[in-house]
Amino acid sequence: MSRRTVMVSALSGLGVAAVAAAAPAVPAFAGTASRAAAATPGTAAAAVEPTRSLYLPAIGRAFTAVSDERTIHLTLASVDDVAGGADAGHEHRFGLHFTAAAGYEAADGIYTLTADGVPATTLFLVAIGPRRRTRSLQAIVIRNL
Repeated sequence: MSRRTVMVSALSGLGVAAVAAAAPAVPAFAGTASRAAAATPGTAAAAVEPTRSLYLPAIGRAFTAVSDERTIHLTLASVDDVAGGADAGHEHRFGLHFTAAAGYEAADGIYTLTADGVPATTLFLVAIGPRRRTRSLQAIVIRNL
């Protein structure tokens, strides 16, 4: 396992934790309907867990990634196994590879991802490749249940 893979995995977990701590009114992995419900005081919101089966049918689809600083239009290029893992095809351990549309520079950060037919999720995305020249982003999901 490479140092970058370990760092990406660790940072992805921290990103999910940071989202949960920074925005308690809107749970991490909240769907659009859940976010609207969370904005209404006294309404409970259900969380949407990011799973491999949630993203597999969305390969090739357009996503919008929104952070506090930017909005990036992405395409889900692939759903991959975590490098070095023995859990091929595991529902809760996988990587998402996105490609940004032309004109967008990939930037690390916590993004809320939305796409038609896919519930909104919040993940830490990391730019892959040479800085200022890459349009590839990756999210690693490793959930121990």
